[in-house]
Amino acid sequence: MANIQKYFEQFDEDIRLKRFDENQMLREKRDAIHRRLREKFEAMRRAGADIPSFETFNQGSYQMGTGIQPAEGGEYDIDVGLRFNCDQTKYSNPVALKQVVADALEGHTSIPTRMRRSCVTVYYKQNGEQAYHVDLAVYVYAHANSSRLVIAKGEHGSGLGDRKWEESSPQELCDWVENRFSNKEEEAQFLRVIRALKRWKTEKFKTDGQNAPSGIGLTVAAGQWFVPSIKRPFSGPIAFDDRTAMRAFVDRMVREFHLAGHKTDGSSLYRLEVRVPVVPHGDIFERMTSGQMSTFRDRLIQLRDQLDAVEHELDPVDACTRMLKEFGEAFPVPDKSKTGAVRGIATTTSGTSA
Repeated sequence: MANIQKYFEQFDEDIRLKRFDENQMLREKRDAIHRRLREKFEAMRRAGADIPSFETFNQGSYQMGTGIQPAEGGEYDIDVGLRFNCDQTKYSNPVALKQVVADALEGHTSIPTRMRRSCVTVYYKQNGEQAYHVDLAVYVYAHANSSRLVIAKGEHGSGLGDRKWEESSPQELCDWVENRFSNKEEEAQFLRVIRALKRWKTEKFKTDGQNAPSGIGLTVAAGQWFVPSIKRPFSGPIAFDDRTAMRAFVDRMVREFHLAGHKTDGSSLYRLEVRVPVVPHGDIFERMTSGQMSTFRDRLIQLRDQLDAVEHELDPVDACTRMLKEFGEAFPVPDKSKTGAVRGIATTTSGTSA
C-alpha cells in the first residue's frame, strides 16, 4: 500500500484558507463594511431615521477553520454576522431591515449589492474580475432582554411565508465545530478532511452545482460522524492516515442515507438527515430534493470506492493520480522518476497545522 499522507497534507496546505484573525485582506474588507454601515446609519439618524446600533461578528467557514481556496472560476465567499440591538418586534418584516443594510452598502463597490434569502451580499472585483463576495447575515434578538438571536429570511418578492425571523445560533454552531476535538492532532485531521471534501464537492458538482451539498452540511455531518485515524506508537512520531479517516467518514454518510421513494422509472430515491446540533435543530439538508440527495449519495459511493482503490495501489504516483481524479488538479502527484524515493515516506508528524 502506497503512503500518500505527505501529499494529502500538501494538498491541504494549497487549498486551505486562514481564519479571519490570520488573514489581513479578510479583516480589511470586513472592517470597511463595518465603517461604511456605521457612517451611513449615523447620517440616516441625523436625518431622523430610527436605526438601531449593531455589532459585527465572524461566522461561517473562516471562523471554523474549514475555509478553502476557490477552484478555478470560483470566488471567495466570506460570512459576516450583523447583530442589531433590537428585538424582532421592531421589524415585523425582516426584509425591511435587510433593505436598510443593502441601501447603506449600495455603491460601496462597483458591483451592485444584492439581497438574497439569508443575507445581503457585497461583491468585489480583483484585476477587473469579480473575485469574491461578503455575505452579511442580519440578526436581531428574539425578545427584549433575551440573548437568543433570530436571522432575517426573505428577499424582494418573497411571499409572507418566506419573509420571517428564524431562530439561529451562529456563534454556538462555530463553537460546536471548533470544540469537537480537544486533541490538537485529531482536530487538525478533522479540519483537513472537511476541507478536502469541500474541494471534492466543488470538483464533482462542477456542471450540476444545484445538486451539491452545502459546505456547512458536510461540516456538521463530519462533526457528528468523523472518527480520527492516528497511530501513536510507544516511540517515534505520530502517524496520520487521512485517507482511512475520510474513507470511514464517507462510508458512514453513505450508510446513513435512507430510502425515500422511487422515481417514475422505478429507481430508488434516498435522503440523508443531519440535525443541526444547536437551535433551531433542523435538518441541514432539508432544502435538497430527494433527487439531489440521491445524486449526492451516488457520488459519495464513487468516492468511497476510489479511496478503497487508492489503498490497494503500491505506487504513490498511481495512488495520487486516483486522488487527483476525485479532488482535482490541486492534489499533487509525485514525479514518476522519483517514485522509488517517495515510497520510502511512511509517516508524518503532528506538526501539521489546522
